[in-house]
Amino acid sequence: MTSLSESTSVITNVINSNMQEYIQWTTQSMLDGNTIIYNNEDGTQYELTTEQMDVFNAAYADGLANSTPEALTAVLLNDMIDVEQGTYEEEKDALIDAASEIAAVTEIAEMIVDGDQQTKINAEQYATDNDLRAIKESSRQQFNTSISGMLEASMTKNMIEGYAQDSYVIDTIAASFMNTNTVMDFFTNTSVSIDALIPTQLNLQWMESNVGVESAMYNMYANNPIYPEMTTRPQPVGEQP
Repeated sequence: MTSLSESTSVITNVINSNMQEYIQWTTQSMLDGNTIIYNNEDGTQYELTTEQMDVFNAAYADGLANSTPEALTAVLLNDMIDVEQGTYEEEKDALIDAASEIAAVTEIAEMIVDGDQQTKINAEQYATDNDLRAIKESSRQQFNTSISGMLEASMTKNMIEGYAQDSYVIDTIAASFMNTNTVMDFFTNTSVSIDALIPTQLNLQWMESNVGVESAMYNMYANNPIYPEMTTRPQPVGEQP
């Protein structure tokens, strides 16, 4: 939308500021007794040029085309893809951190197994001083949670990626909320997730509604394909599908 914003600013300047300046300038020549005769090219700088109009019209046409319910839904899904990519990176960093915490313990264990007497003594003392006498439950949980989180982010991202190319899904989502009063709420507060019980279903939830969308797309990508009918499953917030 940058080009539309810039071209709109140019047009607005021509038909507002420049126009008012031109009116003020030429009004002076219309006063009684004024005999100043301007050059017939003096008004050129105030005109709206063909280039300015064409640039605006092209950007405006693109803006209109990208402002349909279907286009805005596609933009929303693409934004959700970015969110999942960010979530994946966060979970990956957490996994690496948890692995480092566990590795700090296993490295001491290796010293105890392979080291000489003094190395064993030093290792035991180091473990005591640094609270490394055991792998912590919190490290184990974080390690496993991050693995699950990375997988979920990957699954969700790639499901949305495929759904964003599915005209049925786009049309279904657009029809589900565009005829309500929740449009802005949808775009600012909606969340997306894979249904816990139906892996082929993408749940889109916002304050007013919860819509589940299934697509045959899943059959093309799943490791263990299943064959659901393409359906929409509206449900009240909080209700299990």
